[in-house]
Amino acid sequence: MHFCLALCSLVFLLPSCLAAKNPKRGLAFAEGDNPNDIKVANQTSSVISWQYNWAQSPPAYLAQSKVTYIPMQWGTGGIENFAAKVKASGAKIILAFNEPDFASQANIDPARAAQLWKQYIQPLAASGIRLGAPAITNAPSGRPWLASFLSACTGCTIDFIPFHWYGEGIGNFYDYIWQMHGQFPQYPLWVTEYASTSSNDAEVLDFLTQTVKYLDSLDWIQGYAWFGFFRQESGSHYNLLDANGQLNALGKAYVTA
Repeated sequence: MHFCLALCSLVFLLPSCLAAKNPKRGLAFAEGDNPNDIKVANQTSSVISWQYNWAQSPPAYLAQSKVTYIPMQWGTGGIENFAAKVKASGAKIILAFNEPDFASQANIDPARAAQLWKQYIQPLAASGIRLGAPAITNAPSGRPWLASFLSACTGCTIDFIPFHWYGEGIGNFYDYIWQMHGQFPQYPLWVTEYASTSSNDAEVLDFLTQTVKYLDSLDWIQGYAWFGFFRQESGSHYNLLDANGQLNALGKAYVTA
């Protein structure tokens, strides 16, 4: 792990890091793309300071990256080995349970998630590792699921709350992040997946450029990751790379601006 970037991700205070990196800005890196694509995010003009790929440990090309890798316990599978992998990697921050309120994703009952957290994830707090709560969707099921989880997870260390948002309209996005802050004001927030789903490229670019500036201005937003860092696919308008794996207009605005 790159020591300077790790500290920036944790405390957001080092001017030498801030000169080159945006300590809030991360990458949701999609598996299955060309491993060489990640080199685009390692260039000297990149402002990216952290990344994750929904896995417990990084593949070699991410492990060798200069960008801090954050491990994730996606669902229940292999959870008994998660703490050991985190400690072995030297990670200082973790994410847990991807969209547990969605049947097609982690799909875990809040009470069961709290039980698993206490057994397998909570012990990491004793090692000074920052623990991110399960990452909910912005579907109607999201915030009720999270409220139930927090009620069930008595004595749990929750250092920040990650969540996802997909939709159209800058105002709708702002409304939702303020709803999250209003319901869970005691927790810092990370938007670990978000994107405009508009099919208008100019609208998506405007959404990205305006929202990153706004997220940077909010002290209770500690991290965010646009979805996603992958090549153009049929019908996609939110990808940061073009068909050749180079930054497109969105990618330049997000990775190097």
